[in-house]
Amino acid sequence: MSLVTFSPAAAADLDNIWDYTVEEWGADQADRYTDDIQNTCDSLARGEKRGRDVGIRSGYLKHAVGKHFVFFRTTKAGIEVIRILHQSMDVGRHL
Repeated sequence: MSLVTFSPAAAADLDNIWDYTVEEWGADQADRYTDDIQNTCDSLARGEKRGRDVGIRSGYLKHAVGKHFVFFRTTKAGIEVIRILHQSMDVGRHL
């Protein structure tokens, strides 16, 4: 179990995080931060890290990475990343 798939919204979130970070702190930091998010997703899929119940939608879990939360659900093959949201965002509205 180690496959990571990203919903279209999660893929857009990751792109937007990279764009914002490159504007504020440069390309090197944007690469490091988005790599950290992707590496965390890989660790979640391999079972090396665990998520906590979101409590908003059945089966959804979350895991913190920097200033963001990765929202995901487990699948037979690994995980599906649903959204990657900043900690200040209204989770109920965006899920």
